[in-house]
Amino acid sequence: MIDAAAGLTIDLVARYGVVVLFLVFVLEGALVGKVIPTRTLFVAVVVAMGTSLLDVVPVLAAAVLGATVGQSILFVLVRRREIDLAAIDRVPIDAEGLDRAEGWLDRWGSPAIAVTNVLPVARGSLIVPMAMSDTPAYRFSAWSMAGSTVYGGALVGVAIGIESLAVLAGLF
Repeated sequence: MIDAAAGLTIDLVARYGVVVLFLVFVLEGALVGKVIPTRTLFVAVVVAMGTSLLDVVPVLAAAVLGATVGQSILFVLVRRREIDLAAIDRVPIDAEGLDRAEGWLDRWGSPAIAVTNVLPVARGSLIVPMAMSDTPAYRFSAWSMAGSTVYGGALVGVAIGIESLAVLAGLF
């Protein structure tokens, strides 16, 4: 099913452009407990679109801006609407995970959001604790964007490596 979804999304990106990728990353950023294979999708889109600077910049920008918008939406919903995500059965947040995230936030402050956005397993894990803190929304968004930019850059590196290996193997 994931392969079919990734294939469909790549087809949609080829047809409608990076707007589709932007929307996928908005959803990825707004969801706690990642259910969308965005790493695989991003790398596949970069390889499919091309790894030249002119091809990579719009893809990277769509992914970074989409993830930042999605995370900011969740941040504002938790803060303004006082949504308790831990009380929702379908959201994979437990008290232990929330305590661990709050510990990171207490220890490292606002830059911790950038660090967690670089780590594939931890992406977005500090959104809820940050929303419950007194961190301004603009500061949260800036740190979120910084981390997502580094993360996207690393994924571009992976895509370039995959394309290089494919060229060496004679697949392209």
